[in-house]
Amino acid sequence: MISQPTASKFVSVEAKELASALKLANSIIEVRNTIPILNDVRLNYGKKGLSVEATDLDLHATIHVDEVEGAGTWSLCVPARFLAAVASAAGTGWVHIEPAQVEIKNEKTGATSIRHSAEIRVGVASYTVEAHAPEDYPIIAGEKAGMVERFTNGHFALALKKVSGCISTEETRYYLNGVNWASTPSGRRMAATDGHRLALCRYAANEDETAFSYIIPRKTVGVISQYLANADVEIFSVSNGNKIIDTVLEFKGPGLVLRSKLIDGTFPDIERVIPKEFAHRLEIRTDEMLPAIRQATAIGGWRGSAIRLHGVSGKLHVEVKNEEIGTAKVSTSCDWPEDLAPIGVNSRYMADMVKRCQGSVAMQLNGDGGPIALADQDPEMTRLLMPMRV
Repeated sequence: MISQPTASKFVSVEAKELASALKLANSIIEVRNTIPILNDVRLNYGKKGLSVEATDLDLHATIHVDEVEGAGTWSLCVPARFLAAVASAAGTGWVHIEPAQVEIKNEKTGATSIRHSAEIRVGVASYTVEAHAPEDYPIIAGEKAGMVERFTNGHFALALKKVSGCISTEETRYYLNGVNWASTPSGRRMAATDGHRLALCRYAANEDETAFSYIIPRKTVGVISQYLANADVEIFSVSNGNKIIDTVLEFKGPGLVLRSKLIDGTFPDIERVIPKEFAHRLEIRTDEMLPAIRQATAIGGWRGSAIRLHGVSGKLHVEVKNEEIGTAKVSTSCDWPEDLAPIGVNSRYMADMVKRCQGSVAMQLNGDGGPIALADQDPEMTRLLMPMRV
């Protein structure tokens, strides 16, 4: 074995900075991987400083980390959860990392191979860990192309978060497993639906008449909502030569670049299901409606329980029937129109949508089995809930 000197290659970084980057990285890396290198992060050091890369093959993150000092130009793949544990145990100290490699010669064939490792020191503690070749680390191929749109002050993450509660978890309709970001003749918007409810955020007019439609996967939406909240974000298309790749986008924020594969499918034409007008408008109070739903569903079980909304002496009542136990009825102070028939809704969906509303809430409907709209003080938002038979 011939040892290769690597003393001129190293980086020292504050443990808390490294731990923060690895928290983001480990939110992307899957817990169980059949491909060993997918359990790793790739550390890159050079003129631009230190970066940490993480991927699950569908989402790839490049995270900039402020280093204390370093030398050389090098890359190294190390187990992500091990490195996170080291950084966490270091507390407020420094983590010193040196790449190492050994050339191994096969005595029979004469062929040589390189074995990679990392030498890590934290105060009086030292670690030697096996590593993978950095050139084997997978990436989402393509070159960054033109900018699609720029958002300031966290508006992109906020718009995604506003609608993300309605993302479907049903794998058979995979095209609903994300947020549809689109630019249409009626404006630019985010939308999500699971077929039972719909959340739509119209955040801007389409002044330049640009047309696009992307479905951003649930996981990518979650990472952006958490780690790019309050940040300016630039979104770029990705190309292969002169051809734009329709199923990949790149999101750039402070100290973070995310490249994500998109859901390759057609999002439903949601404009068709949104009523143009409503016959009835009911003013409801969230501090009254949410307890009423909780009290009524105590008799029927919270998950998937249907509630019946109807009028008694001109006031809204919430009712649940359980064939084995009995009936629960909860009265509210909200007015109920005399000509409006009782309606049924999913209690969990109703409560979740009411909780996401801001300020006073108006329930709008036509009473003909069509969707129920919940309108609040946010002019960007449209929320629809489909009724159910009870």
